[in-house]
Amino acid sequence: MSEKLSGATTILLICREGKSRQVYQAELDRPGVSPVCVQALMEFFRRGVYCPLNGILVDMPTYMRSTEEEKRLLTELVGLFPALRLKCNESTGEIRTLPFGTAYPGNTSPAVFVQKYCTAFVARKIRTSERSRLHLPALLGWSLPLENLSVARSVTASISRGGCFLVSFAPWLVGDRGWLVLPDLNDTTPIPVEVCSIRLWGECNSLPGMGVKFIDLTGAQKDELGRLGGPSLMQDEQ
Repeated sequence: MSEKLSGATTILLICREGKSRQVYQAELDRPGVSPVCVQALMEFFRRGVYCPLNGILVDMPTYMRSTEEEKRLLTELVGLFPALRLKCNESTGEIRTLPFGTAYPGNTSPAVFVQKYCTAFVARKIRTSERSRLHLPALLGWSLPLENLSVARSVTASISRGGCFLVSFAPWLVGDRGWLVLPDLNDTTPIPVEVCSIRLWGECNSLPGMGVKFIDLTGAQKDELGRLGGPSLMQDEQ
């Protein structure tokens, strides 16, 4: 499959082969739903199934066996799509679910989640290019001007022209908006940002923080971030 089926809701299911995948596939066997099943995220790009998506479902035991690079990339992606974590009791066939971040409620079956949240989501394509692991100093605040008392000092763990991941312990939530200054850029104009994903302290043995997307950039910032971090992970379907 190389293109999204017309009118279908295309869901990326990341799960190794076996009983759990069979249970998930049975749950997704609904009219108008087209699951794309892969054993690892990078297989999605390499196996000829690269296509626009309406949502992402991730089997957590499979996720825990992913490479660190795949975990990093997936953490960025799940903030940009309706996404759900899955865990299957292979003895009973029971599926437990947990959303990524706080954008969606928990304890929702995959079928209901797809119908309620993914069907209405406009399909988007993931870029195959990846973000650069640049550690740039960053200043983040709720509003302008960014004053010493209200600004949080952070550092980027990765960055592209579309957004970045900020190492942070601050209590931000998915959907929050703020202002970001990257002092090392030639153009330090404050950048409006929106929080797309949250990674809590101690979660998945990874750096805590949040993925943010850049809402607006100056021309100079676009050019410089394009050179430093490469293109965005996302592209809209034309």
